[in-house]
Amino acid sequence: MMRFFKLFRKKKSFTLIELIMTIVVVGIVVLPISVILAKHVQSVFVSQDYASALNLARFKMEEVLNTPYANIAIGTTSSSYPGYVYNVITTVSETKPKPHSNEGLKLVIVSVVKPDSATVLITLRTYIAKNVTVGS
Repeated sequence: MMRFFKLFRKKKSFTLIELIMTIVVVGIVVLPISVILAKHVQSVFVSQDYASALNLARFKMEEVLNTPYANIAIGTTSSSYPGYVYNVITTVSETKPKPHSNEGLKLVIVSVVKPDSATVLITLRTYIAKNVTVGS
């Protein structure tokens, strides 16, 4: 009977070296995973910035395209939209294909910029034509 109790009283604990080695191995495995996770979270925020900027640029471009040709003002305008932290810069320049004609061609450039940095996130360009004939 005494032998039976001695079997269960045997020490089953970890030594300090085993514990330290376990912590080192877990640390070596977890460190790269945490770096990958941090990069993923950062890329999600950058992707969200670009998606929001693209949607604002498309919205502004649709506003310009739905404006009559004569009402599209030449120059640069800046606007911001409530709920967004971006500045939308619209630049319109006009070129006349032929002198003394009623033809018109306007270049519209819509850029979206974050106010805290000077880098442009998205730029959209289009031409709007009035009475333009192709050929002769």
